[in-house]
Amino acid sequence: MSSRESVLPAAGAQGLAAACLLGALLAWLALAPRHLPAPPTAVTASAMPGFSAIRAQTHVRELAATPRPVGSQANQQAREYLLARLRALDLEPEVQTETVQTSSSDLTANVRVTMAEVHNVIVRKPGVLSGHAGRPAVLAVAHYDSGSDSLGAADGAASSAALLETLRVLQAGPALDNDLLVVFTDGDAGQALGTRGFVQSHPWARRARVVLRFDNPGNRGALQLIGADRADSSTLGDWAAVAPDPQGSSFMGELYATLPHHEGAALLAGPDPDHGPAVLHFATTAGPLGGGAWDIAERLDRASLRHEGDTMLALLRHFGAATLPEPGARGQVFFALPGLGILHYGYSLVWPLTLLACLLCIAACRTGIRRQNIDVTDIVQGVFGMLAMGALATFAAWLCREALPGLAERYDAGLLADGAGLAATVRWQLLAFTLVPLTVFIALQRRLQARIGAAAALLGAMCLLATALAVVSWFAPGASYVLAWPLLASQAAYLVLNSRRTRAWTAPQRLAAMLVAAVPAALLILPAARDSLLFLSPAWLLLPCALVCCLPALCGPLLAGVGARLVVRPLLLGVCACLLLAHRGSTLRPELPQPNRLLYFKDTPSWQSFWLYPPVPLDAWTRKFFPNSLHPDQLPYLFPPGSPSVWYAAAKRDDSIAYPDLLIEKDVRGGPVRHVEIRLRSKNRAPALMLRIVGADSLKTSVNGRVLTASRYRGWRLDLHGMQDRELHFAFDLVGDPFFLVYVQERMPGLPERDLPPRPAGMLPRLLPQTATTVSSDVLLFR
Repeated sequence: MSSRESVLPAAGAQGLAAACLLGALLAWLALAPRHLPAPPTAVTASAMPGFSAIRAQTHVRELAATPRPVGSQANQQAREYLLARLRALDLEPEVQTETVQTSSSDLTANVRVTMAEVHNVIVRKPGVLSGHAGRPAVLAVAHYDSGSDSLGAADGAASSAALLETLRVLQAGPALDNDLLVVFTDGDAGQALGTRGFVQSHPWARRARVVLRFDNPGNRGALQLIGADRADSSTLGDWAAVAPDPQGSSFMGELYATLPHHEGAALLAGPDPDHGPAVLHFATTAGPLGGGAWDIAERLDRASLRHEGDTMLALLRHFGAATLPEPGARGQVFFALPGLGILHYGYSLVWPLTLLACLLCIAACRTGIRRQNIDVTDIVQGVFGMLAMGALATFAAWLCREALPGLAERYDAGLLADGAGLAATVRWQLLAFTLVPLTVFIALQRRLQARIGAAAALLGAMCLLATALAVVSWFAPGASYVLAWPLLASQAAYLVLNSRRTRAWTAPQRLAAMLVAAVPAALLILPAARDSLLFLSPAWLLLPCALVCCLPALCGPLLAGVGARLVVRPLLLGVCACLLLAHRGSTLRPELPQPNRLLYFKDTPSWQSFWLYPPVPLDAWTRKFFPNSLHPDQLPYLFPPGSPSVWYAAAKRDDSIAYPDLLIEKDVRGGPVRHVEIRLRSKNRAPALMLRIVGADSLKTSVNGRVLTASRYRGWRLDLHGMQDRELHFAFDLVGDPFFLVYVQERMPGLPERDLPPRPAGMLPRLLPQTATTVSSDVLLFR
C-alpha cells in the first residue's frame, strides 16, 4: 500500500497562505526588471569626464547611415571613418585583409559555402611594462559591418562607436600596464567571417589572454554577459566587482549560443581548452531588431549605449592594469540573486553537483519507501504523471495563445513601444503565459496527489528533474544551475523532514523548512522562465512552460495543504485578468522604416530586364512597377525549381549594368566523373556573387585552386563577397554525366535611377536607403 500522508502535516490555512505570499514576494524580487539610469543630457555630458554617450551616438549615426555589408562601398566608407577617428587619437591602426570561407550543410546533403575578403581594422594601445610587446594582452572585439537590409545601428555600429569613445577616454588617461589590442571585425554580422580571419592568421590572436567581445542582438536594456568561455573564477569575479551594474546569466548564454552571434566568441576561445583565452561575450539583448529592419539609430537607447561604454571602460582599465589569468579554465556558471549580486563557480563543479542530486534522489526514494511505505509503482506514476501534466500545461498555454490571435502582435507592438507600452502590454502578457501553465499544472497536481500521495508525487518529480539535470549538464552545462540548486534544496528538505531527529518538530518548524527549500526555486527558475519567454517570444512556449512547471513540482507538499480556493481559484482569476489586460493593451506599432524589397533583375538568356517583388500586398508606389500584374507567379525560367512566387513585370534594360562575364574553359566527359571549369568576372564590381549548381551531385569544388568542398553533395551553393572585378576560375567534379545548370548572379545594392518612379514625400513606411537590389544574372546549361 502506498502512503497518502503529506510530507507536511496539516497546518493552518493562514500559515500556508503566508508561505505562498512570501514565495510570491521572492518571485517578484527575482522577476522585477532592473532599470538603467538615464544618461546625462548633451549640456552636462560635455562637461563630464569619462565615457560620453553623446559622442558615441555621433559615431553611431555616421556608421549606420546606410547598410554596410562586407565587400560594399558603404563598408569601405565605414572602415575609412574608423581609421580616421583612430588616427585622430594618435593611434596607428592597420587593416588586416584576409580571404576566409565557411560552409554549412543540412540532412539532405545540400551545402552552402560562403567565402569573403574581409578587412579588419586593428589597433594597439601599448602598455608601459617592460617587454609588453611579448607579454599577454587584453583584446577587445566589435564588428562594424551590417547585413544587406539593415542599418546595423545596434548590431555593429553601437559597439564600434562605444569602443571608439572608450579608446578616446583611455588615451586621455594614465597609461595601462598591459597592451590593449582592439579589433573592429568585418563580415561578422552573419557568420563571424572577420573573427575567423583574425583568429586563423593574425599573431595578436595568440597573445590575447582576456578577450572582451561586444555584439548586440537588441537595442535597449542593460548590457548582459551572455558567455564566459574559458573564464576562471578570478575573471568572473573581476567582472562582477568592476563592471557597473553587472547583469547576465550562463543560462541565457546557452540560449544565445544557438544564434550566429555567438560563433565569434567560440572562435576566439579556440579549440584547445588548455591554451585558449578567457572570452567574456557581452550583448544588449532587449528590444527586437525585426531581422535588422528596425535596427536604426533613432531606436538605439542612449542609456544602453552608456551602459555598454561604461562597462567597456571599467573592464579595459582593470584588465589593462591587472595580472592576466593563466589559460586552461573551462568556463564558469554564473547567475544573479537579489541582494547577493553575481554568484559563480567553475564548470568543474557541474557534474559533482549533478551526481550529488542523483544520489540524494536515490536516498530520498529509499527513505520514502522504507519510512513512509511508498510503493515504487507510485513513484513511477509520479514521474510519468509529471511529464503528462507538463505537456497538458504547455498545451493549455498554446491554446490561450491561439484563442487570442492578436496576442502575439500585441507582444511585438509592446516591445517596439516606449516604456509605458512595454509595461502595459508585454509584462501582462509575460505574467499571463507564466500563470496559465502554473495554474493548469497545480490543478492537475492536486489530483495526482490525491491518487498517489503528495510524497510520492514529489519523489516522482525529483526523479524526473534529476534525469533532466543530467541531460542539461551534458549538453548545456551553463544552464545546469537552474535545476541543480532548487532540486538539491528540495531533496535536502525532504530528507531532513523525514529523519528521526525532526519527528518532534512542530508544524510551523516544518513549514519553515519547506519554505526555505522553496526559495532557490523561486529565485532561479522563475527568472529563467521569464528570460526564456522574452528570448523565444510567444511563438515557442515549450521551454518557458517547462520551467514554470518545475516550481510547483518541487513545492508540491507545501501546496498540498492549501485549499483549492486559496490557490487554484485565485490563479484562475489572475490568468483571466492578465489575458484581458494583455489583450486590451495598445496594438499601435510605431511606424518604423522597412527595407526596400524591390529588385531589378537583368537576365542574360532572355536579354530582358524585370522588376521583381516578394509576394506581399503592394502599396501605391510599388503598384506603379506592376500595373498589370494580378497576383505573384513562379518564374522557373529565371530561378531554380522550388523558388517562391514573386510579383514581376517587364523593365527597361539598363545598359550601364553589365552582364556576368562567363566563359566555359573545360568540360571533360566520358568517365564516372565529369570535370567542368568556368571563368567568372564581374564587370560591375559587384560586392556579392552567387553560384548554384542544380541537377548534379558535386564531389569536389574549388575556386582559383582553393578547395571549397571535398565531399559529395546533392545541392551546392556558393556566396562570394568582396571579390570586386578579379577573375575567378571555378573547377567542379560532378558525379556521372548529368544534365545540369549553373545559376550565376551578381548582386548590387540600390536600383538604376533612370526611369525609377519617385516615391511620394512622407509616404509610410519610410524605406531604408540602399536596401533595394540590382541583380545581373546568367545561366549556364550543360547537356
